[in-house]
Amino acid sequence: MTGNARARRGGSVRGWVWGSVLMLCLLLLALGWLATRVASAALGLSQVAEAVPTLSAAAQVEDLAGLGGALDGLRADTHAAADAVADPLWAVAETMPLIGGDFAAVAAVARQTDAVVGEMVQVADAALSLAAPNEDALVDVSALAAAHAPIARAAAALVTAHGTLGDIDAAALLLPPVTRGVAALQDAVTAAEPVMTGLADATAVLPGILGADGPRTVLVVIQNNAELRSGGGITGSFALLTADGGRVSLVDQADSSEFAHTAAPVADVPAGTTALYGDVVGRFVQNASMTTDFTLTATLASRWWQDRGGAAPDAVLSIDPLVVRALLAVTGPVTLPDGSSLAADNLVQRLLVDPYLTLDPAAQTVFLQSATRALFQRLSAGGVDAMAWTRALAGPVAEGRVSLWSAHAQEQAVLAETVLAGPAARHRAAGGDAFAVYFNDATGGKMGSFLHVDIATGAAVCRADGRAEVDVTLTMSSSAPGDAFPGLPLSMTGGGLWGTAWGDIGTNVSVAAPAGWFVGAVQKNEVAEPAVDAVDVGFPTVVAQVNLSPGEVNTLSFRFTAPEPGDASPTLLHTPMLNAPGVTTGAPVDCR
Repeated sequence: MTGNARARRGGSVRGWVWGSVLMLCLLLLALGWLATRVASAALGLSQVAEAVPTLSAAAQVEDLAGLGGALDGLRADTHAAADAVADPLWAVAETMPLIGGDFAAVAAVARQTDAVVGEMVQVADAALSLAAPNEDALVDVSALAAAHAPIARAAAALVTAHGTLGDIDAAALLLPPVTRGVAALQDAVTAAEPVMTGLADATAVLPGILGADGPRTVLVVIQNNAELRSGGGITGSFALLTADGGRVSLVDQADSSEFAHTAAPVADVPAGTTALYGDVVGRFVQNASMTTDFTLTATLASRWWQDRGGAAPDAVLSIDPLVVRALLAVTGPVTLPDGSSLAADNLVQRLLVDPYLTLDPAAQTVFLQSATRALFQRLSAGGVDAMAWTRALAGPVAEGRVSLWSAHAQEQAVLAETVLAGPAARHRAAGGDAFAVYFNDATGGKMGSFLHVDIATGAAVCRADGRAEVDVTLTMSSSAPGDAFPGLPLSMTGGGLWGTAWGDIGTNVSVAAPAGWFVGAVQKNEVAEPAVDAVDVGFPTVVAQVNLSPGEVNTLSFRFTAPEPGDASPTLLHTPMLNAPGVTTGAPVDCR
């Protein structure tokens, strides 16, 4: 090899070496920079994680100022984390083998946390305004209306976060801290998103319904769960309210006895509903909530009210006595005209048991209307903040005890997509594996306080075609006293006038399956039971009757088959009852 050749080769080697050293230096520099970005993101997110207990403590003691301050203090930390993951080198790191997915997950967490915290700071400020008690109105509708924009933005941020984080498979990540952090945030967002979305919907429509833009009328339908209907109980009492600027007044009341039965329905009732329950839904005012379609319930109630001589209301609100109990827990007891006290801890006994044991029908009406008047006088006096109402009603709303319909199309379009839209709407929103169990009294009396139910559901693939089968099984019992005949009065037992013996509890039980499913066998105490099925409000539904004598226990089982092959994970909804049913999912299924 010549000297020139050796020189050229030596130069190439030196160039390669120096080039490699330069590349290594650049790589180390990049990794070092990336490490600082990782450290910055990790520090920011760790600060967020450390702040969670403070946030939770502030929320639990309703320290809105402390909550707002803690959220505001997190803004710098979430910004730091979001800024770190915005670095171009981070995008390169996300493509790395093995741990690239962890980098991508951290980036998603940082961005979504920053977006959500930023909006929640504004929600906390709005909540402070709502938390101020209003002494001359039920609710400060101006503050309620002003809260809508920040709450809607926070809801949108949570919806986006829910979708983005839901796409991350936490179990596939390699770094345990990342796995735990992603899973924790997924759980937090899943819990928070429907709450904030519900608040956004509520603040969109409630100011108008409460008279922010001028007087409104609201027809309140008070369902009595002592005599069950699909939506809760018979529509036995009515109260007409006027709302103006958040001030609410009671202007009229009516008892179900004031509405005459009709030969034909007062409004069109779907054929499926009639097939299941007969032609009584639109002919008897007490049956307005027998349908699961709350728009139809509201239409029937409005027509009945107009037939009595009133004007069509702007809105129809349905509640039951357990909603009243929740409100009394906030306001404290109210004094009735007879000097006695109605409180959260005695409401069920005072309103749903004692009147039917001790008073004749006319006296029952007088007593119940006096209780309604006393309650609304207390509510209209103000002095309770909107946040307190929200907390009090959260449980009853989640249980389906509150439904709301508006005659104003724009408001109703919002309500139709919320948990306030009634049983069928809640069923649709619950997903493709949701089943709903509804109860309709066949006793003709107020025996619901003695009815006890456990509901269990499970699924199995028993068929050769791979389609799942679901069982919904009810265990039903009566705690009525053994001397119910003749010990209990006719107003409670129905007196045997409707085909159920004095002291027994007759109940029509219907189970609505997801759209497209097929109704199978119905058994009572493991023996085939006659049943009627129809598609009602889009859901395949089957109904069978159970009779319970005092102390008796019966089981009722409904079988359904999926329309397509695959597994099923059924969930359950049910009629709001006085005695909350025990609910079990994942129960074993016999491939009979």
